[in-house]
Amino acid sequence: MKRSMILESDIKKRGALALVVIAVVIMTMCVILVKHGYEISENEVNSYLSEISQQTSYKVNQRIELNMDKLKNIGSTVKYLNQKDYVAYFQEELNNSAYKWIAWVSENGSAVLIDGRTIDMSELEAVQNALHGTAGINGELYEFDGMLGALYAVPYLNEGSNQALVGWVPTNTMELLLHTDTFDGTGFSHIVSQNGNFILHSKNKNAVVNGNNFFDVIEEQGEIDSKYSLSRMKNDLKEGKEGVIEFTINGEEKRMLIYKPLNEGNWYIFSIVPPDIYSAQISAYISQSVLTVAVVVCLLFLFLFSILWIVTKRKNKEIYDIAFLDPVTGGFTQARMEIELAEKMNRFEPFSFVSLDLKKFKLINDMFGSTEGNKVLKYVYHCIKDSLYDGEYVARVRDDNFNIVFRTVDKDTISKRLTKISESINEFNKKRKTPYYIQTVCGTYIVNNREDNIIIIRDRANSARKRNKQNGILLCDNLFYNDLERINMLKEKEIEDTMDKALENHDFKVFLQPKVNLKTGKVSGAEALVRWIDPIKGMIYPNDFIPLFERNGFILKLDLYVFEEVCKLLQKWKNEGRTLYPISVNLSRNHLHQKDFLEDYERIQKKYDVSPELLEIELTETVVFENLSLLKKVIDNIHEIGFLCSMDDFGSGYSSLNILKEIPVDGLKLDRIFFDKKLDQRSKDVIQSVIELAEKLNMATVAEGIETIPQVEILQKMKCDMIQGYVFDKPMPIAEFEDKYRNNPDMIKAISRDKQEK
Repeated sequence: MKRSMILESDIKKRGALALVVIAVVIMTMCVILVKHGYEISENEVNSYLSEISQQTSYKVNQRIELNMDKLKNIGSTVKYLNQKDYVAYFQEELNNSAYKWIAWVSENGSAVLIDGRTIDMSELEAVQNALHGTAGINGELYEFDGMLGALYAVPYLNEGSNQALVGWVPTNTMELLLHTDTFDGTGFSHIVSQNGNFILHSKNKNAVVNGNNFFDVIEEQGEIDSKYSLSRMKNDLKEGKEGVIEFTINGEEKRMLIYKPLNEGNWYIFSIVPPDIYSAQISAYISQSVLTVAVVVCLLFLFLFSILWIVTKRKNKEIYDIAFLDPVTGGFTQARMEIELAEKMNRFEPFSFVSLDLKKFKLINDMFGSTEGNKVLKYVYHCIKDSLYDGEYVARVRDDNFNIVFRTVDKDTISKRLTKISESINEFNKKRKTPYYIQTVCGTYIVNNREDNIIIIRDRANSARKRNKQNGILLCDNLFYNDLERINMLKEKEIEDTMDKALENHDFKVFLQPKVNLKTGKVSGAEALVRWIDPIKGMIYPNDFIPLFERNGFILKLDLYVFEEVCKLLQKWKNEGRTLYPISVNLSRNHLHQKDFLEDYERIQKKYDVSPELLEIELTETVVFENLSLLKKVIDNIHEIGFLCSMDDFGSGYSSLNILKEIPVDGLKLDRIFFDKKLDQRSKDVIQSVIELAEKLNMATVAEGIETIPQVEILQKMKCDMIQGYVFDKPMPIAEFEDKYRNNPDMIKAISRDKQEK
């Protein structure tokens, strides 16, 4: 009996303890739910309000764009009308648009209205922008006849002079822009300038911020919530950023403001809502949560656990997919590869790491589109994966670059397996009438040192791949990283350590190679080439440093240095009364990514007072395929300065005759690849066609790499303009060039005479 009572007491104690634990858990859950409810509800409402603000700004932008397009259309039409007709046309358009009046603005900023009145608008930013080719809205309201309004301005080209067309929309008409009340009228919007001046003030009854400047009113009458900063908001407006603040005016209820930039005029849309928009949602959420906990405690635990499990599983899958699942191949990403590699290093056994690229994959994207290109990448990934054994893996790291881990370290086995992978990739060609071979280039690093980290392993494999310069006739080219690669990297480091000092000491020398005119036999120009003459090592040829300079960006300094040396030389020849030969200089494609880089070239040309037509910029044809629109703009800028411009190495890559109509160059340099082998009739026909097409497009033609007299004679018959090559002269120091071509001898007769003497 006593024992039974003891057991009963023990059960009661445990039951009471369980109830206390459950009660504590319930209370904790309620607190957590309430707190979490505030966070979730506020975040969701903030997100929703931001979306509403985005929609509001879209409507306003749409209206502004409509007005802007209207003004542009008027400008496009009126130039074809006589004075009598355009006055009537203007009046009709004013009746059908938001504009109160429209005026022309001359180059000096003087505006003329239809009724003949003139207004000085030279100080208005929007007008100046339009005169320089950019349409827009004035940043602040413009006053006319005692009324304020928005001033739109668009470029207007009339008989070759830059003018502008302006239109003025009064604020009472602009109120159409603010028909954007939200939340059944409790939310509203202002349009404000970058400086905080009201462009349009909402008429909504809840708009308690009055005055001319939002910032002044807030500083005088308002208070910003401690989580936000008014100065930060001002900076955001100056930098074109969007954001959120909360404030109160005169101690009234709190307001939330979402500010977003509009597309024109440096204007902002301020969307404002009172806090009761989301307080009701928070209260409802809290009440429902507490009631649910109180009524169905057990079910709540089960429900929460289920939801938590489902959401966690789903989110984990999403995170896993983003971090570790390649969206293109469905396989490993670089992050997943690094995790696997780290585990492999922890239980270290020697292995091999391969960096594999697809040759000319960009051509596949260009020809068939990125969708088909992605299908190829997925196909390649699965071909590689199917060839792997347990403990081996592959990941697409970026673009068309794959990393592979093999367990084997035997070089012959690795080479055979990579070849087999390439053959597997190209299996699809068996079903094609016209095969399209996908070649791979690989770099392999044998990992024998457990102290190597992931970065070193990948860098060494990539280094071997990038240095793989085999002839490309095989389906798979593989190069192993070894000590020679490390030595080359040390050499490059040595070059990088000395390049700045060498440039300062003028160890980089300009050599000139003549261009001979095939009609006159005389030298009609030269190309400037650079040689590095180290005081200790002697001559260092471009192939040993130019590729490195292209990668590390030093080529930008070197190109400018060569250009300045050429300008110095032309100034010297001019002062000495010598014959002035036009000189061409090479321009690295790295310059194209530098904004306004041609300003430095123009500054140097003017510094040495060299006629711009004596200077020619050579661009390689590979630039065309990188960014054609940018290239056309650069060529136009080159011509604006007065320099000549030519396409170098035409035919060395994927040249298309179609690109000749797209790029307005002055000259075309036929690459030596055209003349490497014996010229059969087919080759001659191709060269002849290119020369004839260039002539029709007013492009001079220069044949590079010409080494034999028969080649000269063939090109003469084809009416090629100039020849540059060893048949006449190799690149030579400036002093030697000056001495040899002082009297500009007939080079064709000279080589013909040498031929007869031999």
